[in-house]
Amino acid sequence: MNTSGSLSKGASALLTWCAAFLVLGLVFTNPILICASLIPIFIYTVGISVPPPQVLEVKRVGLKQSVWVGETLEILLSGKIGRGVGVVIVNDRIPEHFHLIDGSNYGVLWKGFASKSFSFSYKMKCTKRGNYSFPEVNVESRHFMGLRAPIQDTHGGKEKISVRPKLLLMRRMKIPRDLASRLYPIGSVSKFGPLSTDFKDIREYVPTDSFKVINWKATAKFSARGKTNLLVNEYEREGKRAIWIFLDAHFNMKIGTSVENAFEYAVEAASGIAYFFLNRGFKTGMCIYNSYLGSDFYPDSGKRQFLKISRELIALEPRMVRENLREVVEENKMYLVTLSPLIFIITHVTSENVGKLVGAIERIRRYRTRRRRSNVIVVNVNPYDLLPTANNLEELVARVLDARSIGMSRRIRKMGVTVLNWNPRKHNFATMLMKGVAFR
Repeated sequence: MNTSGSLSKGASALLTWCAAFLVLGLVFTNPILICASLIPIFIYTVGISVPPPQVLEVKRVGLKQSVWVGETLEILLSGKIGRGVGVVIVNDRIPEHFHLIDGSNYGVLWKGFASKSFSFSYKMKCTKRGNYSFPEVNVESRHFMGLRAPIQDTHGGKEKISVRPKLLLMRRMKIPRDLASRLYPIGSVSKFGPLSTDFKDIREYVPTDSFKVINWKATAKFSARGKTNLLVNEYEREGKRAIWIFLDAHFNMKIGTSVENAFEYAVEAASGIAYFFLNRGFKTGMCIYNSYLGSDFYPDSGKRQFLKISRELIALEPRMVRENLREVVEENKMYLVTLSPLIFIITHVTSENVGKLVGAIERIRRYRTRRRRSNVIVVNVNPYDLLPTANNLEELVARVLDARSIGMSRRIRKMGVTVLNWNPRKHNFATMLMKGVAFR
């Protein structure tokens, strides 16, 4: 940082030439050279006695700790300038992925002899989720004659901001009554909690069963066929319904641009689904696979669970790791069996992972005690429209790749699984989810 006592290069050069002319004038007793050197020295003496502006403080107001992607922030910069005359330049640097939409974060002010207060504002929008840091505000003071070197300083402190993925308007989504039974299958009720009066199934007796639930008629009927085991009536248990989200975090999900790609939209879908169901009292668990971090969230409900998931999604980045989804499903078997959740698999279906998806869904089917409608919804993010295209040929290639992914997803659909082929440029996620559920 430069101090107010240092001279600028121009002022130093001026003094050197004036001193040279003064010496020459005295040596040759030339009054013209003497006057030519004394006039600039006089002007310099008067000008150097006036200091450059002294910025006392600069405050940044309006920066929140947490915002949503696409949310507009209005920032107000205000400050005070004390003694001195000259130009003050205020520069509030903004991080990458923040775009100015109104005003300017760069201000140039003229400061006269009187003290001055200033303020100006600008609006910006963040285009990508993540944790960002706003540096201190840069301030530069310049002497009104340029005789002193500019004074560079910083004001305020560093501020951090978390940008959360947007919720894709799912918080406003209302579920028609005739679709409730489709979206929330019978098997989505927890297996913990007291027994209800809703009949579920007939199964063999185990030592922990009460004698009150023994079905003597069914036992006698099967005994005539040579089966001597007791049979009992199984009833649904009262408890919160649950959902489970499997989110693909492989690096291949970054198809698109640095801001708009399949992975960013997959994160937004996961965040929106979690927010929607947690607000309706569902237990929500999540597993991020193809990530060496191995992020699993035990099924829980409430705002605290959403904050946990949201914090993980904010900082999540795709990795060059390839896991077998079937093995990941097996690792979470306890939750999938005991909670019987509605399962969302968010990925991009390709020739590399379609076989693993089929294997994982077959594994999930084995955990169900009865043959019911599938409790799995696969969200296939189709990102090829997000790729920048320079000509019609590139657009045609993007459409072919998109159709190929949809074609491979039919293999999953044939298993009775709901597949939502989501093109973020063309489809509203909430509307598409409702339509997809309607035809399950």
